[in-house]
Amino acid sequence: MSSLNIKQGSDAHFSEYPLASPSNNEIDLLNLIEVLWRAKKTVMAVVFAFACAGLLISFILPQKWTSSAVITPAEAIQWQDLEKTFTKLRVLDLDVNIDRGGAFNLFIKKFQSVSLLEEYLRSSPYVMD
Repeated sequence: MSSLNIKQGSDAHFSEYPLASPSNNEIDLLNLIEVLWRAKKTVMAVVFAFACAGLLISFILPQKWTSSAVITPAEAIQWQDLEKTFTKLRVLDLDVNIDRGGAFNLFIKKFQSVSLLEEYLRSSPYVMD
């Protein structure tokens, strides 16, 4: 004899739903709709509970993201096109006194400007309001 104690009254509500015949492999859609219609209050309650939980979580959790980047000076290969442009400007007697280190320091100085950062973030397509 089994040592499991099963309550006899726990599955009393299953008698409301008709059982499919074991030899039939087809799905009775009308029967399925009838079962769902009888359980509509339970289905609606579960959907409502999860919808409320989702809304509550979306309002409680903070909308904060962080990112980090490592900014390095331009490599020699990346600097070659700009050097060609500087050579063309020198032919026109325009002296451009800038090197890789100076350009990097100027970028860092401009990047740390709060007003320029705000302007960039407002104009960036990657930042949502």
